[in-house]
Amino acid sequence: MAPKKRGTRKRKTEETLEGDKEEEGAGDRGEEREIKRGDRGNKKYIGAHVGIQGGIWKAVASCTEMGGRSFALFLGSQRSWKRPALDQAAAAKFQEQCTLQGFDPAHILPHGSYLMNCGSPKEDVFEKSQALLVDELSRCSALGLNLYNFHPGSSLGSITTEQCVDKIAAAINHAHRQTPAVVTVLENMSGQGSTVGGKFSELRSIIDKVRDQTRVGVCLDTCHAFAAGYDLAAEGGVKAMLDEFDQVVGLHYLKAIHLNDSKGKLGCHLDRHEDIGKGHIGISAFRDVVNEPRLDNIPLILETPGRPGFEYAEQIELLYSLCENK
Repeated sequence: MAPKKRGTRKRKTEETLEGDKEEEGAGDRGEEREIKRGDRGNKKYIGAHVGIQGGIWKAVASCTEMGGRSFALFLGSQRSWKRPALDQAAAAKFQEQCTLQGFDPAHILPHGSYLMNCGSPKEDVFEKSQALLVDELSRCSALGLNLYNFHPGSSLGSITTEQCVDKIAAAINHAHRQTPAVVTVLENMSGQGSTVGGKFSELRSIIDKVRDQTRVGVCLDTCHAFAAGYDLAAEGGVKAMLDEFDQVVGLHYLKAIHLNDSKGKLGCHLDRHEDIGKGHIGISAFRDVVNEPRLDNIPLILETPGRPGFEYAEQIELLYSLCENK
């Protein structure tokens, strides 16, 4: 499910004010949330997927305004395979704003285009996906970022899972040869249709075929995991999922979490995100997530739909309120 496109709550400043003034105001609001939160959860980097409308650097101000400490963003249009080259002045301003607002690259997780299917049996789609992966990793480098999250791919029911895994790994290896340093972060899937990555063993199979395993990792989406059959809602369910992930994949590969409740029931294989505590996973599981020491110091990013009075800012505040430790 694509993160819902939206802005943060309307600012009191006029739209015609300069961007720097807006960003300064956003920083003030973020500081107010920090003061209210105090020291709770200071090892948890909770944030959300934010928009880049008006300039990619606007993402930083949006996250700050909602009280987030990490964020995800798209690197360009979701409607086109080809995009204009990244403006170097915009990239410099993005890095400047990240430094100004105190965001470390380790807590920023660009999200891959939904057009990509690096496991596609259709050769034209595979080639375009591979080229787009190279382009997006290059954009990460230009922005000073070192993580890049994407959905592994789908066999479309035309090839075996093993063949699909081979193609995904081949695309990653190709992109790694073309670009420096950036870590490709595979997202677990809900098991819907012929997508690959719903099982931890499938993620491990991709990783096994990546030549430079220092440049590959995993982002665990809570909704996807629940829909795929990992029972986070059960008592001790979060711990059990992480234990299994450690056994099958390895916790050193875990680079981020997508925080989403689920509209669908356990094992439904439906990718339907719900607001925190409003779905079938429930608030107790998210309390366990934000108090799990194995999830310290990595981005924990919301992709929830939001509802009046319970948008990203309120959900971030709720999650921090659940933190029991400093």
